[in-house]
Amino acid sequence: MLKPKKRWQIQYADTEVVKSIAMTCGINEKVAQLLAIRGIDEKHAMQFLQPDLAGLYDPYLLDGMKKAVDRIHSAILKNEKILIYGDYDADGVTSTSLLYKTLKTLKANFAYYIPNRFTEGYGLNKEALSQAEKQGFAVVITVDTGISAIEGAAFAKEKGIALIITDHHEPPPVLPDAYAVINPKKPNDTYPFKYLSGVGVAFKLAHALLGRVPTELIDIAAIGTIADLVPLYDENRIIASLGLKQMRETMHIGLKAMLEETGLAGKEITAGHVGFVIAPRINASGRLDTAGHAVRLFISEKAEEATELAQLLNEINQERQGIVEQITEDAFQLIKQSQLDQYQVIVVANEGWNVGVIGIVASRILEKYYRPTIVLSIDPETKMAKGSARSIEGYNIYQALTTVKDILPHFGGHPAAAGLSIHEKDIAQLRTRLHQLANEWLTEEDFIPIEKVDVTCKIEDIDLQLVQQLERLAPYGIGNPTPKIVIDQSEVTEITVVGKEKQHLKLKVKSDGKTIDALAFHMGDLKKEIAHFSKIQLLGELSINEWNQEQKPQIIIRDVNIPHLQVFDWRNSSSLSDRLLELSIDNNKIILLYDEDLGNDLISIKDMNKISYQNWDQVADSKTTALVLVHMPPSLSVMREILKKYAKIERIYCIYGHNDNKLFSKALDRNLFKQIFATLKQNELLKNRFKAEHYFNNLGISSEIFQFVLDVFSELGFIIVKGEQIHFNPNPERKELTQSDLYRSYLEFEEVKQLFLYSTSEQLGKWFVNLEDQ
Repeated sequence: MLKPKKRWQIQYADTEVVKSIAMTCGINEKVAQLLAIRGIDEKHAMQFLQPDLAGLYDPYLLDGMKKAVDRIHSAILKNEKILIYGDYDADGVTSTSLLYKTLKTLKANFAYYIPNRFTEGYGLNKEALSQAEKQGFAVVITVDTGISAIEGAAFAKEKGIALIITDHHEPPPVLPDAYAVINPKKPNDTYPFKYLSGVGVAFKLAHALLGRVPTELIDIAAIGTIADLVPLYDENRIIASLGLKQMRETMHIGLKAMLEETGLAGKEITAGHVGFVIAPRINASGRLDTAGHAVRLFISEKAEEATELAQLLNEINQERQGIVEQITEDAFQLIKQSQLDQYQVIVVANEGWNVGVIGIVASRILEKYYRPTIVLSIDPETKMAKGSARSIEGYNIYQALTTVKDILPHFGGHPAAAGLSIHEKDIAQLRTRLHQLANEWLTEEDFIPIEKVDVTCKIEDIDLQLVQQLERLAPYGIGNPTPKIVIDQSEVTEITVVGKEKQHLKLKVKSDGKTIDALAFHMGDLKKEIAHFSKIQLLGELSINEWNQEQKPQIIIRDVNIPHLQVFDWRNSSSLSDRLLELSIDNNKIILLYDEDLGNDLISIKDMNKISYQNWDQVADSKTTALVLVHMPPSLSVMREILKKYAKIERIYCIYGHNDNKLFSKALDRNLFKQIFATLKQNELLKNRFKAEHYFNNLGISSEIFQFVLDVFSELGFIIVKGEQIHFNPNPERKELTQSDLYRSYLEFEEVKQLFLYSTSEQLGKWFVNLEDQ
């Protein structure tokens, strides 16, 4: 048995809808099921599979758009100064860059401004607006920010600045009193799609300003859309999909330089490349320094300057990675030293941690412990701490912080993530109260991550056509996650580890004669936890493996489940002690089964429970999950009884070899007994036991076998051995060999030998598993 790391939550869809989608689009029903699970019906399935610009909505459906566009055009005609006010994350940077390029096309008189994360914080602030007024800006357009800027809007109005807010975040109960507010989530806004990113809203504004879809900017819009983790369906899917295609041949000098710097130039760019390569470099600029570097890169028109900026962002990102690694290591040590993992909510704090990266650290801690996590950086002078929170399903961190708002000067966020500030003296209270809340809200099961499964299938269902059709669902992200497939129970035929450090696990699994490769990155340690020929369930993602110009499907493993007893064939191991060290089970959950006659092998083995086959029924521990067979059992019936008593056994390790002294050099059949009996009876010289033994040794019959035959004859009353003489009973009772306890014991052990010694790994494993199922 090998339990999965996560709770597998199977998704279901209406079978009639699935069949209808499959027929309408001409696709595999497995792919159609994925579309149905994502809430897509047959009317919209083809649009999802083939996104195009025709699926974009009229930008003027957004409330406030016309008013905003008219004011901006008026400012351009009058040569009024326009300020783009952005944000320092990837969505804010791309929003700023996209609107910058739009206003430049329109020949506007404009500039841009990004607040500093460390000195100004998030959002529209009065000091920046005051500077804008002094510099003569008549219009300020916010991108990816501003929806909560009540004070900022009032200040702008007071100063005569036309404030146009474009944002996508959740609006407050009262909207800012701005000249125009564009946000699809505004109350009573009838825009058909509510989940645009900040750059998505900026893209709609550009569309309205230019009077056409700004296709030349869609690659920039795709970066912010993917980076901001908005749902990748409807308009977001169109922007992301078409933007990624365009990115390969982008006309933007800065983006081209970034692709060169990251080794992505000329490649097919995926959402993964954006999320894990491009966006981190943009975000790093705002996390450690100023997001202005990233904006300058995107708007650059000089190749040399763009190359230098791309290199700079790469260097900043490397610095960011180092800082994250150091803070993460420090946090893990603090958690261990202070035993903070005993709390249901982990709250870890330290002086001087970089507030720009502690959100990443919180995610790392959550990934390791799967508990709601808050990471706080304490200012050594003011003793005020700023923090980032990340949470698990079932624990709404924003709601949780609301219950302790009496000790929080500031907090905000949503169910999965939040930001907060708190005084150092209140941190312990915060930890205790959030822990108590978790005890009320959560069960033990809630601390096991959930993995949603889209489709279950068998190996025989998987072919290249299926994988190629699945690829049409890309790009993947929130709302359209990478399809998770469970391959139902198949047989493990090969287990290897690959990679320079043998850190990756590679399996071959088969079902009904068809085999598929399965690869698990950074799971090499699982090799010793999976037995050959186990029936395994794999959760993962299908992909295509190309090797020597040959393509074949493979599964990238994310989790595994072996729901039955596993048998590890370690027979004929060179070193018993070395093999025992390989066991990945607590010693107190292991029992070593041995034969008393051969028990000397166990003298050097300590800290493990050892039970002989002769007294196995005197001890039964419910904690026992593994049996190690140091020697073969005396009989199959004894083995059956042992497994009945140890009902919770998950693994059996067969670790014995051929050197068992109960093994005879040849099989003892009836003809052998007849040969020895007749020869002894007919030859007087062989009535001496030593002479007889020597005689039969020359015939290839060992002393052990000869003595065993004599013992059987004695037990049956055929002979009497006195001293060295063998006497035949003149009137023996007719008996079968099977009436001898010794011979029956021999036959039983022959059964044991055939199964436990001479069988294949597959045969041995199936015997135990079938026994478990009975």
